[in-house]
Amino acid sequence: MLFQTFLFCLVLGLFFSGCEHKQDRPLGTNHRPIIYDAWDARYKYQMENRRMTPLHQGRQVGRVWSRDKKGKVNYAAYHSSNRENAEDLFVLHTSQLDRKREKKWENSKEQRINFIQNQMEILKEEENAPLVEVLIEEEEDEFLPPAFIPQGIDLNSVENPVVEESPSDSPPAFPFAPLP
Repeated sequence: MLFQTFLFCLVLGLFFSGCEHKQDRPLGTNHRPIIYDAWDARYKYQMENRRMTPLHQGRQVGRVWSRDKKGKVNYAAYHSSNRENAEDLFVLHTSQLDRKREKKWENSKEQRINFIQNQMEILKEEENAPLVEVLIEEEEDEFLPPAFIPQGIDLNSVENPVVEESPSDSPPAFPFAPLP
């Protein structure tokens, strides 16, 4: 029973504490989410540091970024009229990349260690295995490919007699008469 009461009070506390961010805006402004201001913002380009800054009704709101001379992003941040929602996105991005790189490095290192351990176990098994003498028999006959014998032709059949040509049946050596 005590746990249920505690849980109920905790849920009520979380519900009412989540409503504080709506009180940040002055009463005279329209009551719409802050993200809409970032969506409606127009960007201003600052040439000296190559930075794109979003402005909405004269105040900076939304994602700000800049690039170096080679085109690589060197600054990124999210600005809000609410100070709690402002974030340095570039630091978050680089830390996320560092975590991914570190995780990939650890996985590859672990795979390499496992591979080496398996290879060491195989070598130990081979060293401990008894020696077995295997006789290799040499073939007495050399390998000769089979001779090519045409299929479907019977050389001794009567159906295909060999016809000897007579000199009269052969074509003339010169089809035209010699020139005068």
